[in-house]
Amino acid sequence: MNMRLRRTSVRIERAVAAVVLTLSMAIAPRLLHAQQRTDSARVTPPTPPAGAPMPTPSIPAQPPARTVAPTLGMRGKAPLTPKRAFLNSVLLPGLGQSRLDRGSSGALFASVELAALVMLRRTAADVREARRYLTDTIPDEFVVSTSGTGTETKVTASGTIVGPYTSDLVRARRLHAEDWIAVIAFNHLFAGADAFVSAQLWDMPVQLSAAPTTQGPMFVVSVRF
Repeated sequence: MNMRLRRTSVRIERAVAAVVLTLSMAIAPRLLHAQQRTDSARVTPPTPPAGAPMPTPSIPAQPPARTVAPTLGMRGKAPLTPKRAFLNSVLLPGLGQSRLDRGSSGALFASVELAALVMLRRTAADVREARRYLTDTIPDEFVVSTSGTGTETKVTASGTIVGPYTSDLVRARRLHAEDWIAVIAFNHLFAGADAFVSAQLWDMPVQLSAAPTTQGPMFVVSVRF
């Protein structure tokens, strides 16, 4: 009885050993492959021989940093000298501003110049018309008379009516023309002064900003020195 039990236990042990051996043979290649992948991912540098100096880690070279001088918005030399800018705008308002990259100001001065010239031409035509009709008179009434024989009829003007074109009207219209001439002269001088100052302050950084407020728009001018 005991011999049978011993033989049965030996057979069981052999069967278990065979199963374990089979499983180990099936799993071992996979574990070895995974170990090789891990070792290839973690490559350790070779250890230097004894007494050799330790190598310093190499740092990749960085490109040199670009140094830009702070210009604070300066634009360099102006395209026109202040004197030439003044002369250009005095002769033709807006020309100096356009060459100084100030198109809005140049358009404003050119628009004022064009409007003033149109109004001056119209006012000059009104002055000429008033002077032309200054001496004209209109009869107040006409008297028709016939001769004694009744064959001839004569019409005679009686009295005169003062026309609307008087010397006061001529003087007023002439003053209007002089006002428009003054506007044109002032526009030329102001445009020249504006171009002169713009050329002087060409390299000065100025920032203009606007913001809405409860009391209306607010404009802020920032100048850096």
